[in-house]
Amino acid sequence: GSTGSVAATQFNQTIAMNIELKRALGFYKTTAFNLSLDMTLKGSDLQKANMQAQLGDNRSVSITTNPSPDGRALTVAFNDMGTLLRLLGVYSRVEGGEGSLVLNMNTSSNVAAGEFLMHDFALIDEANVAQILGNHQGSRELIANQNKLAFRSGKIDFIRRADRVQVTDGILTGDTVGGTMRGFIYTDKRQYDLAGTYVPLFGLNSVFQKLPLFGPLLGGRDGEGLIGVTFAVKGPLDKPDFKINPASLLVPGAFRSLFEYRAKELPRPGQ
Repeated sequence: GSTGSVAATQFNQTIAMNIELKRALGFYKTTAFNLSLDMTLKGSDLQKANMQAQLGDNRSVSITTNPSPDGRALTVAFNDMGTLLRLLGVYSRVEGGEGSLVLNMNTSSNVAAGEFLMHDFALIDEANVAQILGNHQGSRELIANQNKLAFRSGKIDFIRRADRVQVTDGILTGDTVGGTMRGFIYTDKRQYDLAGTYVPLFGLNSVFQKLPLFGPLLGGRDGEGLIGVTFAVKGPLDKPDFKINPASLLVPGAFRSLFEYRAKELPRPGQ
């Protein structure tokens, strides 16, 4: 059983939804239970959203909107990121993950600043990750028995505009691995232009950052270690091209920028 109502006003393109579902089927054979959704959408402006749903086994997701000084803030909280991403059909190769997404939307400029926080998750059976890790012997050994890469935490800061998402700072940390990423996702052209550094044996490399004299030189930017493999993700969203530069494997952080793939922002319409 389910109940719901949808009302649309043709003139101002406002859509109001109030839905209660005992069960909702998602992608990758996932199911959400006891889903409650109250949403108002005016054009592309999400004016209100409140949702709660169970993902099974004490796993859940909630979405709320609240007023903010410049517009409104949208908050998504979850304790199983992998199941949530599969339910939405976004990505199928994440296991576990607890965290939140906060999006502060400026209604006058239609620009939103976001922060995505994640804890205790893993990438599984991801060929692109294996391709990047394959440039380092210790990393190859990590995924030799099972293609699984575990992370303790992750954070992505981004700015969303009408035609693109700019990843201003992305970082993943684990006991043996770490990585950073920056660049652009062009939602209008459906293209990636991201560049990053994968740092193997992350915990060991971080020791060098704590040295007063050598830390800034050897540690590179905040969160990066002594050695790293630089890579780029470019091309269509459905089939991106991964480019890897193993020559930077033993390059100290202070000089790594010479070898990085540089993501260069395309002009926005009207510029």
